[in-house]
Amino acid sequence: MDKRYATLSLAGLLAISSTPLWAAGFQLAEHSAAGLGRANAGEAAIADSAATIAHNSAAITRFSKAQLSLGAAYIAPQVRVTGNGPSESFNRQLTNNDVVDDVIVPSAYFSMPINEQWHVGVGLFTDFGLMTEYPKDYLAGPIAGKTSLKTMNINPNVAYKINDSFSVSVGASAVYADAELERTLGILADAINSQNGTNFNRTDIATSLKGDGWGYGFNLGVLWELNENHRFGLSYRSKVDITLKGDYTTDVPNGIVTQPGQTVGGELELNLPSIAEFSGYHQVTEPLALHYSVVMTGWSTFEEIRGTVDGVTVLQKDEKFEDSFKYALGLTYGVSSAVTLRTGIAFDQTPNVNHPSISLPDSDRMNYSVGASYAFSDSTWLDFGFSFIDAKETTFTEELEPENLPGTTVDFKSEGDAYLYALQFNHRF
Repeated sequence: MDKRYATLSLAGLLAISSTPLWAAGFQLAEHSAAGLGRANAGEAAIADSAATIAHNSAAITRFSKAQLSLGAAYIAPQVRVTGNGPSESFNRQLTNNDVVDDVIVPSAYFSMPINEQWHVGVGLFTDFGLMTEYPKDYLAGPIAGKTSLKTMNINPNVAYKINDSFSVSVGASAVYADAELERTLGILADAINSQNGTNFNRTDIATSLKGDGWGYGFNLGVLWELNENHRFGLSYRSKVDITLKGDYTTDVPNGIVTQPGQTVGGELELNLPSIAEFSGYHQVTEPLALHYSVVMTGWSTFEEIRGTVDGVTVLQKDEKFEDSFKYALGLTYGVSSAVTLRTGIAFDQTPNVNHPSISLPDSDRMNYSVGASYAFSDSTWLDFGFSFIDAKETTFTEELEPENLPGTTVDFKSEGDAYLYALQFNHRF
């Protein structure tokens, strides 16, 4: 392999990473409009619609009739990444004011009682996803680019009411994932052309991998009802490992791809973390309820991203995430039989504390939420939720080039917030 190809093989090692849609890591919690309106406080215990399946399916034993919930959340992030390099011109080429794209996250749930003890339900929702895109001629193309991950969890559940105080549940998850990751040469094109007399462009593809696959897991839930006004919920959703199979290509021959643009089969391992949640719900007065949650996400399972072709590593990036926690507190106030108001606040901890990166401008964030419900009848109602997410400004240093090229280390800063809106239709049969 000549020097030009060896150099670009090293570039491939930097050419894949993960970027958040808008949550700690790349986790999503937009499972219901009512939940969004209370910052997801009390989700494993409240059980005000079939959407409780996404957090604690044991709570569907509180429903005496079949229920259907259909919803969607619109997420509008505003994330800005800037550089602090050797010149203003250099910095302008590293600035991106629109890192994360807007996205719609749909969900659907159905539950029904079989008898007084047994209940069944199914949820269609997502716990993880991302969609980001840097310009194709972005200077830091080897560590930025396009990153897309879409997942859908098909989650059937069975719940059993042991007695008036305790209910338990078990469910299975079939998670479908579709991913696209593309990195361009960016500044590497300049360095390699200067070193080897070649004619690469910044927009040339260093690495591109598209693929999809299925993974499987399980979930468990417990609901403890002290009485009608006080209850606690505890749930666990297992990690899911998915092997994405698809197409790998590059504009730079590297011994695996021998012609520019040639496509070969590739694989990418995706490790989605476990989620454990504890919630409480307390009807303090006739109109007012207090609720809270603590959620631990087992991000330590997400150690690296590695892509292979015929067993040979073509993409690798250390992540070494750490387990993270989210703390949420909310209030619900019943104005009338038709109108319910809610609000909440949450602190969401980032798992990305070891390898901050421009491709993952993640940080701790605060969630501020409000919401409302309107009941058209005893059987049909609409939920609305809004949340403002304020992310902490974060700075980090990252190298734009492999070690065997003249290094360019840049100080980056990322900052941003997000506006989330959700609407959900609910019907009790």
